[in-house]
Amino acid sequence: MSEIGLSFDAVADVYDRVRPRYPAELYDDVAALTGAPPDASVLEVGCGSGQATRGLLARGWHVHAVEPGPAMAARARANLDAGFTVDVTRFEDWDPAGRTFDLLFSATAYHWVAPEVRWKKAAAVLRPGASIVLATNRTVAGATFDDVYRASADLHARYAPEIDFGLPVSAASILAEVTASAHDIGTLWAEAETKAGPSDAGELFTPPGIRSYEWTVDYDAADGAALLATYSMYLRVPPERRAKLLDGIADIIRTDLGGTVTRRYLAVLAVAERVDPEQDRRV
Repeated sequence: MSEIGLSFDAVADVYDRVRPRYPAELYDDVAALTGAPPDASVLEVGCGSGQATRGLLARGWHVHAVEPGPAMAARARANLDAGFTVDVTRFEDWDPAGRTFDLLFSATAYHWVAPEVRWKKAAAVLRPGASIVLATNRTVAGATFDDVYRASADLHARYAPEIDFGLPVSAASILAEVTASAHDIGTLWAEAETKAGPSDAGELFTPPGIRSYEWTVDYDAADGAALLATYSMYLRVPPERRAKLLDGIADIIRTDLGGTVTRRYLAVLAVAERVDPEQDRRV
């Protein structure tokens, strides 16, 4: 996992408070698409503060997480009940000690895993017939948070010219790109996350099943600015300039946009089954 991926640890509490959760239907689809048993063992890569983990535990599954950020891992332990354990390390460095799992789950985190490890190690820790399950949240066009970006263009140019944020694109355009890549979970994830690169995933996993979900979240001025502070492009901005930028954005929401803004999200779920190498050799 990259140093940028580790930077979220500095904002663990804010991340836990303002980052969007995943819809309940997503976890129903995980169960349906994987066929995981009621007592399934799940390896979660990058659990963060445990936001998505709650939905896995609610199914009665046992979750062992690998989380590189000590503050994030501590927050997850505080948030979650029995059935959850976590190792504080990078997935690249983690030693499974011979353990295998019924599914590997990662929510808005797997793109931070080094490409040379990402798919091979996942296949190695999954039992025959087990699945890799990846979820991501994307901001999409069609809500008043779009106006925050338009109204803060001058602030971004002044305090954070290194941020090339652009405006959110439509959910339809993202889904069209994802669907066009559905033959290979590695290629698909490059489209879904916009950060993942080429991979050998197609040799290790079946073509993925895909589901998508749209919903909205309302934010007041303080939380709207705090939300932006949890994204990597903002975390890379030096603290003094970042604070001025976010204070200005909060003022825009408070004075120009009515005090509350709505952000539209698209979650994409991809589920691919591990290819059985023994079966390949028998064919």
